[in-house]
Amino acid sequence: MSIESAAALEVRGQFDQLQYCELKKAIVLNDMLLVEDDAPAIGRPQGAEDRSWFEKLQEGVMVRKDLVLDDPRALAAYLIFNGREMDDNDHALHISINGHHLIRPPSKIAHPCARHYYTSDWGGSHFDNWFVVAVPVGALRQGTNEFVLWAESEETSWEIMVAADGEYKRGSETRLCHPNRSAKSRDGGRTWDFEHLGWKDEIDGEYTIRLSLDRSVPQGTFVSSVIDLATGGDRKRIEKLLDIEECRVKWEVDVPEGSQIEIEARLGDNPVPIAAAWSPFESVANFSKTWCAPAGRYLQFKIVMHAHNPLVTPVFKGISVEAKCHEHKHRSNRCYHLLQFRNGRVIRPSLPYVHEDFARLNELRHRFEATEFEAQLQLMHWAYKVPLGRLDTYQWNYFDLPRLDRDASGRPRLLGDYQKRRRDGHCLYCNLTLIAACLAMGFPARWVNISTKHTYGHEVAEVWSNEFDKWIFLDATRDYYIYDPDTGIPLSLVEISERLAEIMPGPATWEYPIQWHLPDLEMLRAARVALSGGPEHLILKGHLQMVRRNDFASRPWPLPWRLSSNWGSDLFYCFYSDMFPRKREYPQHTKRWQDFSPPLNQTELFLSETAEPDVLRVDVDTETPCFDAFLVQIDRAEWSEQTDPSLEWRLHEGLNQLRLKARNSAGVCGHEHLIGCGSINELALHLQNATPGHSRRLAHRAGSQSPISASTTSTTSKAPSTAARCTRPKTSSTTGTMSPGCSTGWRARRTISTTSSAPTTGPWPIRRAGSPGISTPFRRNSYSRIGSDWAESPPVLRFWPSCIGA
Repeated sequence: MSIESAAALEVRGQFDQLQYCELKKAIVLNDMLLVEDDAPAIGRPQGAEDRSWFEKLQEGVMVRKDLVLDDPRALAAYLIFNGREMDDNDHALHISINGHHLIRPPSKIAHPCARHYYTSDWGGSHFDNWFVVAVPVGALRQGTNEFVLWAESEETSWEIMVAADGEYKRGSETRLCHPNRSAKSRDGGRTWDFEHLGWKDEIDGEYTIRLSLDRSVPQGTFVSSVIDLATGGDRKRIEKLLDIEECRVKWEVDVPEGSQIEIEARLGDNPVPIAAAWSPFESVANFSKTWCAPAGRYLQFKIVMHAHNPLVTPVFKGISVEAKCHEHKHRSNRCYHLLQFRNGRVIRPSLPYVHEDFARLNELRHRFEATEFEAQLQLMHWAYKVPLGRLDTYQWNYFDLPRLDRDASGRPRLLGDYQKRRRDGHCLYCNLTLIAACLAMGFPARWVNISTKHTYGHEVAEVWSNEFDKWIFLDATRDYYIYDPDTGIPLSLVEISERLAEIMPGPATWEYPIQWHLPDLEMLRAARVALSGGPEHLILKGHLQMVRRNDFASRPWPLPWRLSSNWGSDLFYCFYSDMFPRKREYPQHTKRWQDFSPPLNQTELFLSETAEPDVLRVDVDTETPCFDAFLVQIDRAEWSEQTDPSLEWRLHEGLNQLRLKARNSAGVCGHEHLIGCGSINELALHLQNATPGHSRRLAHRAGSQSPISASTTSTTSKAPSTAARCTRPKTSSTTGTMSPGCSTGWRARRTISTTSSAPTTGPWPIRRAGSPGISTPFRRNSYSRIGSDWAESPPVLRFWPSCIGA
């Protein structure tokens, strides 16, 4: 019997409105629900002037918001609204919830630590904020709930934003008009006007008033990765050719009263879940299922959880697999010994990301044929210097931004030095230009908003690096990135957020924002990062918000942001942690790096025996945006291409080698995990002659790093490859050889050396891209995701064909 725990299944599983609970060691429903109807249209409406999209609260003006609840039960409830409180305000905000009156005192009394609400100490007070007010759960009811807000001041003391009806069709593909649940009264609530909102009475729409509930969401879905029924979770490097006589799978769940779990499963004869050779999903009764002579040896399942009572959640703890197997009658008597295997690892995000078609930006690429783009940093420096146009904030298009004029020599005109480090223009413009340039060159890139509670926001970029197998933060506004001071490896925003969390005295919340925890910016220098510039650039990078699309050359809508106000669109996907808790104004959150920073351009190889002697089946999985083809090289033959994710590998006497990589439609390839040609035989001989104990130590973990250790100035990437040596042992038992399916290897370390007089020590070493004469020496590992095994050593296979039992 093999058992897969929820913790193990979480690593590669896909979550929709679910979370992994450390306390229960189980997968459960999300425990926070947002009720809103304004998100598609939040922000400044097109053509609006004089802040007419805000309602000014003062004596005589009341605003009303109706929100509909399917079930009023919750552990806690919070009224969320977007607006402003006047500087040094002395007047309370009055709130009525279904006739229950409560008072929210002015912020300087109620929440003195949250100075962003009532002073300009931490930013311009003209910028709107998200306010959070705890409300009694007992005041809520099923169906329509009426919220009324007002102030009793002679002058304006509070403002509430209005989301205009005309903006809904730009911000959503499904919610195309407002539901007409907002109204204003100028006579103390005796009459209500649903059509003339805003202080100028000229907007029809919805007030940005929302309700956040601590309760289980109504439904969530978990989709598992592929499980080998013959070996359970212990997936060998080379799968034996086996037949399954009978198999029983049991799902361990708790289903409290008021909840429900539905399970569906499917079988396939291929370990790649997107392959055609899979059955449809079928329902599983009583949380267990037995198959006799199943149609395939691979299983994938789906769990749908329901909470009819929002105060409870179903619990999924794991599965157990029992299988009765025997060798296939046509299995050849070959014993394959794996010497080394560096494999990619495909992890699909829980929610889909819409990638731009690289071909849509060919025009931008062709205009720059005369320039030399040698790396992504040069692209960032170009985005830092290129003249920019103005983005149509109601119809985004990459081509609105870069001004591609040429000088007399035919090279693009670039701007000169700026008065300050920051370049001219809005931070979104230059970083969207950087993203467009990266996409034109075939590098996946995306826009991320950074705005820690509570800082005002900043728009930056991340680009996928095949060199480091990770997302890398870049900012074309100041032409810099952030890296590990010990290794020189560039960092992703998730990694930066994690390192910022290490120095936080407590969680950054709306009530106790980051400036309250770290009043002196110099305290940020304790973070384990290095960057160009001062620590003020780091304080923003706690909470992260990403829009799950970058196809602004193909689709101008749905519009994620109107550049006029705080963020709050339902298109944002938010990364949070214990020190940077969830922002209640957003509906979608994750604390899983797999969802926020999933690996791309990886090729994951699965090796299986076949009925034909010395032939292995190789199945390939990949998550490559704009995938074009797999490139395959066997031994020293020419590279060939194929789109079929399965191939047969015929082995021969001597050393066998297979290399494989994915190529996208722009011609950019993923990793070429190369084998050290001169060292493979030497290593094979070393393992042949090693003692059994030494051999076991060399093979201490599957998927370990390359045996090559070298110093090089090259930045050439490497590819998933397998190498095999076929020989016949002199006896049936060879001392020091490895058991079938094992692998060995150790971490490679490469050093990039450049000549420079730039400092390499100190708390803030310079890492500015494109700066003349500044090329700080740095060290890096070839593969940078520490503590995971999806960026492993090159796949090296060594096979000893022999008669079993001879």
